[in-house]
Amino acid sequence: MLAVALSGGGAKGAAHVGALLELEKMGIKFDIVVGTSIGALVGAGYAILGNSELLYEYALRLQKAPFIKKAPMSRKIPSILTCIGANLLPSTLPSFLYFYILKKVFKDITFEDLKIKFYCTAVKMESEDLVIFNEGPLFPALKASMAMPGAFRPVKINGSKYIDGGTLEKLPILTAKKVGADKIIALKLLSKKIKYEEIKNASQAFDRMDCIRENIYDNLTKKFANILIELPTEDFNTLDFTQTQALIDTGRKAVLEKKEEILEKIL
Repeated sequence: MLAVALSGGGAKGAAHVGALLELEKMGIKFDIVVGTSIGALVGAGYAILGNSELLYEYALRLQKAPFIKKAPMSRKIPSILTCIGANLLPSTLPSFLYFYILKKVFKDITFEDLKIKFYCTAVKMESEDLVIFNEGPLFPALKASMAMPGAFRPVKINGSKYIDGGTLEKLPILTAKKVGADKIIALKLLSKKIKYEEIKNASQAFDRMDCIRENIYDNLTKKFANILIELPTEDFNTLDFTQTQALIDTGRKAVLEKKEEILEKIL
């Protein structure tokens, strides 16, 4: 059973689309798709369509949607407003705006409708467990998997509250292993690493802590992936959904650079 594991990373997730395009061109067909956060969204789209070319077309169409241009990007939000929002509001970003299109697309679809077996993860707040969703309505599970703490409200499913699966497992390699994959291609969206001496404010300090946590986890889990492809998305903004084509091209290039290794280990 061959699985693809798609990491979180906000708007950078478009790079996953480019990576899937090139992997499919190599003749690779996945039995399992596993995603968290934006990786869950891309993974669900791929599992519904069963075709990366169609996914590519949808991604470009989504970029042209009016609400994409109106959605606030993190670099355009004054830090004082972010600070106030983080301390006084249940979330700093408008969930209804970001999840509006998702609800229209996914509201009537279930996991059982998908062409490829799909799993996504979210963290159950009460028990602090990483929960794997693979049955029932798709939209609530996707929304939970993408509910980034502080940015979006926790999502309630069957009386329990859930937050972004990337909080515990940003690159779901172990989840792919747990659901039965014996071969795994892991696609990791990269973020800019902040060095200790570059820290100038509390936000950067939290980013640095997150990098440390992510590095520790990755060092423990990356050995379980047959192929780890790092998508160089460091210079893209996590909330800028207007750079779709450039991100897709970035994903394609990263996969092509590993073509020989992929063909040798997977096919």
